[in-house]
Amino acid sequence: MPTTPIGTEMQSGIISTPSVAERRAASRERRIAIGRAEFAAAAPTGQTLVAEAGRSGNGAPPDVDAAVELRAVGTLLYGRRFVTELAEDLGEDPRQVRRWLSGEATVPPRTLAWARDEARKRAREILRLVGEA
Repeated sequence: MPTTPIGTEMQSGIISTPSVAERRAASRERRIAIGRAEFAAAAPTGQTLVAEAGRSGNGAPPDVDAAVELRAVGTLLYGRRFVTELAEDLGEDPRQVRRWLSGEATVPPRTLAWARDEARKRAREILRLVGEA
C-alpha cells in the first residue's frame, strides 16, 4: 500500500497537494488564531486593573490612571470593541475617545464620572437580575 506524503490527500485515487493559495490561507488562519489568543490573554480585566493599581497607605481607593479606568469600564460595559459604542453614549467622536485611551489627551473628569455612574447602574441591574450572593 503506497503512503502519501504529509500535506497531501487522496481524492479518487489521485494524489494532490494543497495549492499555494490554500497554503497561504491556512497559514493566515493560523496567524489570526494565534493573534486572537494572545490578545485575549493580554486583555486585562477590571479586577486585574484594580489589583495592579497602587493603593495609598490610608486605605483610599486605588490610584488608577483615568485612561486605564476608562478602558476597563468601557471593556466591561461594551466588550472588547467598546470605543465606538462608548463614544456614541458620551456624544463624542470615536477618535477623541481613542486619544484619551492612548494618552494623547486627558480624560475630562465629567466623562470619567459618567463612565463610573454607568458602571454602577449596570452593576445594580445585574444584581437585581441575579440577586446578591
